[in-house]
Amino acid sequence: MADPKDLNELRAALLALHRELVEEERRAYEKTHGRQTGADFLQTLIADPAFAWLAPLTTLIVRLDELDAEENPDAERSASSKAARALLVEQQSEFRRHSAELVQRSPDVAFAYAAARRAALDG
Repeated sequence: MADPKDLNELRAALLALHRELVEEERRAYEKTHGRQTGADFLQTLIADPAFAWLAPLTTLIVRLDELDAEENPDAERSASSKAARALLVEQQSEFRRHSAELVQRSPDVAFAYAAARRAALDG
């Protein structure tokens, strides 16, 4: 059974990881394509298939946002914790491959990934 406090910590760690991954990808994107406004880059994140690898993390964060300890059964909270472990630790996926590249490139991403992984394993 996933403790709601643990899920809040997991959500916070996943958000921090998402932020660092997006910031690192934006830096790389802007080196090639020039400066982007926040709105323009958001549209790029949404529409460009090159960023589709972020979707599993985004979806998991949204799923955690939707959970409410009062209204959702323990099984659903537990499933979200398991999904985080699978995404960050267990599954080999496009997300893990891209994340590993960014971990090697950015200390900020490396620290955020380690914190998210730790939160997923503790949950």
